Amino acid sequence: MLDAAERIFVSLTGASTYDRDLSEEILQVVLKCVSVDEQGGYVRRLEAFAETSRERLVKLYSRYGPGGAFADESHCYLTHQPESVVICERLDTVPMWLDGVWNDEIDAELVLDRFAKYWRFGL
Repeated sequence: MLDAAERIFVSLTGASTYDRDLSEEILQVVLKCVSVDEQGGYVRRLEAFAETSRERLVKLYSRYGPGGAFADESHCYLTHQPESVVICERLDTVPMWLDGVWNDEIDAELVLDRFAKYWRFGL
């Protein structure tokens, strides 16, 4: 899954520097929001999401991602990480489930809130 997220992220941002360990840690949590029925074809689903949301993702990263006009990794590091593509897809698909899992497992609730605002309203 991380390989697919990296491929998509790099194609959208051109950035190839990020914290791979952090990506693996966050993906372990975020992928708990992918149902058993979705798991087999999730990479294809993520690629389709990236294709249909390409313009929106490009705007997100060009504003808040690596080299973006409002980039501030200390404020929201997710915009600089490839797993953010998966997070965007899950925010559009199962936002309440993602929020619940995130808050139970990752001690950075504010980070997801900020990122969700960028994704939903910052464009």
